[in-house]
Amino acid sequence: MSDFSNAKVQVKQGWLQGYTDGKLKIFKGVPYAAPPVGNLRFRHPIEPRRWRGVRKATEYSAAAIQAVMDTSNVPEDVDSLPIILARSQYEEDCLYLNIWSPAKTPEDKLPVFIWIHGGGMVAGSGVECVCDGDGFAQRRDVIVVTINYRLGLFGFFSHPELTAEGGGTSGNYALYDMRQACLWVKENIAAFGGDPNRITVAGQSGGAAGTGALHASPLMKDVIQRVSIESGPIYWGFMQPAPREVMEERGIKFMEKVGCSTIDQLRDKDGWDLFDAYADVGMADGFSFCIDGEFLPENYTDWMDAGKFNDFDVLMGSTAQEFPVAGEEGIPLDVYYKYLEDTFPDNVENMKRWYAASTPIEAAKMASTITSDIMLMGSIKIGQLCHKYGKNAYIWLMTKENETERGHNAGSPHCAEMPYVFGRVDKGERNPFFDYHWVGADYDFMELIQGYWSEFAASGDPNGENRPEWKKYESDFDVCNLGNNTHMITPEDQEKYAYFWQKLNSGKPIPPIRLGALATL
Repeated sequence: MSDFSNAKVQVKQGWLQGYTDGKLKIFKGVPYAAPPVGNLRFRHPIEPRRWRGVRKATEYSAAAIQAVMDTSNVPEDVDSLPIILARSQYEEDCLYLNIWSPAKTPEDKLPVFIWIHGGGMVAGSGVECVCDGDGFAQRRDVIVVTINYRLGLFGFFSHPELTAEGGGTSGNYALYDMRQACLWVKENIAAFGGDPNRITVAGQSGGAAGTGALHASPLMKDVIQRVSIESGPIYWGFMQPAPREVMEERGIKFMEKVGCSTIDQLRDKDGWDLFDAYADVGMADGFSFCIDGEFLPENYTDWMDAGKFNDFDVLMGSTAQEFPVAGEEGIPLDVYYKYLEDTFPDNVENMKRWYAASTPIEAAKMASTITSDIMLMGSIKIGQLCHKYGKNAYIWLMTKENETERGHNAGSPHCAEMPYVFGRVDKGERNPFFDYHWVGADYDFMELIQGYWSEFAASGDPNGENRPEWKKYESDFDVCNLGNNTHMITPEDQEKYAYFWQKLNSGKPIPPIRLGALATL
């Protein structure tokens, strides 16, 4: 018999026994697909197998195969190296998800928030400490789901033999994993008090690129309703899907490297042996998502420009200083201003005014800000396309900084929104994993951003509860500045964004920042 109050539920595959924590029912290590090993390696995921009896769902499952650092000399203060200490082992059998439900009964029909972790699609997991769902689900009436998916070689390997086997497509297994997780949630989340017709998929960095692919893919039609794309726009972004043929050529080279002449031979090899062989493959020969002809049928920008993307509500943006370009000593002012003159000769006086710096520390922050403002253009482009085709988009730029001298010097870095979204109090110094003692402004910002994100998941509109008005993207550069003083961006900010917008739309390249030996992505 179902006993929801004690975290016992029945899903399609059988009974699950989770546990309670306060008002939450928590289920960990729930299979959403069959293990992708042996003959299922380098194939699309299939439904998980059934079980009899009650399956224990109280411990995290394995994270996907990835680079694992030697932890034999980890200091006693393990928080100094938290990113390498996922709370599980690493295995090829990794297609599991975790659920935090604040529902009181299965009939509550709460909105659902599925998190796609970052890590460039080569690292990370859904069990990282900052991505626990309890800090969000405890405070807001939202069911939080985190997932693992295949990474790197196992998530994206492509080869002509696989393409023939797949009826004209191969690669992108990680994207199909994400889709399968969404299908499992849609079919089963009602048992946890969730609404299968109010599902938001959110992803950050590499997970944002994956979420952007879900936004575009015709295979996601009618599966979910909304996407939250955080610091990883594909349009004008640093992650672009290559043609499948490029990945196939890399697959041929890799097969030669490991001494396999057939895919069956490759499937027979131990997963870690394959990973070790792959570990010294350079980025130029690595595997990532591609235009496979099915999940992504056409060139991404052409597909988006034609309005063929899904009718999902969109929440999208990035932080104000995504990537640092110098150390704590900063950048010499003469070097910084020469960079502005050399890189933006058509608008140098405005660039000096928009990104003025009077100290080396300020110069480093402004150089990072320029890179990040250019990155934001990808989100603005998606906002413009959503408006053009009658779809809802809310675009954001996060300027909230740590309330410390170091925090104000560095700005708002990559991943900075994550501790606030997930309510990970006293985390977020430099990155979401490091300790940082929160003060009042941090708690206020957590309430603000959780309010926006949860209301978006519930209704597709982040506004409400007397939060500062966040305008839907309708006019050029309708962007909400999320910070201690949240507001729609000013005309001066719109002016500098218009400059970058004109350059990118005209096809004029904006060179990456290169300051001597310093460079950013």
